[in-house]
Amino acid sequence: MSDARNSSNNIRGGGSKQTGGSGRTNKYAQGNNRTNLLGGLEGQAQGERSEAKRKLQLLVSSKQLAADVRALLLQEHTEQEYTDAEIPLPSTEDAKKKLKAMKEFTDKWYDKGFREEWLQTVTGVWIAEIKAQYEAAVAAAAATRQSNQQVEGEPQSIEELTEMIANLDASVSLEERQRLKKKLKGKKKRAKDKEKEKAKKAAASTSA
Repeated sequence: MSDARNSSNNIRGGGSKQTGGSGRTNKYAQGNNRTNLLGGLEGQAQGERSEAKRKLQLLVSSKQLAADVRALLLQEHTEQEYTDAEIPLPSTEDAKKKLKAMKEFTDKWYDKGFREEWLQTVTGVWIAEIKAQYEAAVAAAAATRQSNQQVEGEPQSIEELTEMIANLDASVSLEERQRLKKKLKGKKKRAKDKEKEKAKKAAASTSA
């Protein structure tokens, strides 16, 4: 009995045993491999383009965020006032770190509406943080100045210091009150020790 052969003298539907008898020749198998390879390369290239686009969006948004926050802060105080309080104004790099710290950034950043809404949210939060830092720095500097002024102009006698403590303004901090009381206590102790020393000397001279 003759086998069914095609025009190329190959058995139809068979293929060699080396190809597993799948009915595909090496030519078709190689073609499929090339197709899969090209598909993988295209997917990789698309992923790289998406990552580059995400990085560009991050850079643009960081610049916008830093500029918006700086502008709002400078409506409240001058740049020199922030410098004096040791509060640096936001940079683009600061804004980038702020954005990347947000969990939602990686999941939804491709959505333009989300980016705009999220930038507004981050701006408000960041402004509040910097304002609180500035107010705390200014308050600390004022307390230091007040303390220095009080030290320079403080009365030295026990009577004057006692009167000063009794008439302290309500705005004086608890720490400052305690410092003054401690100083008064020390003065009283030293005065008492001096009196004892005088008494000893007087007793010694009398007995002699």
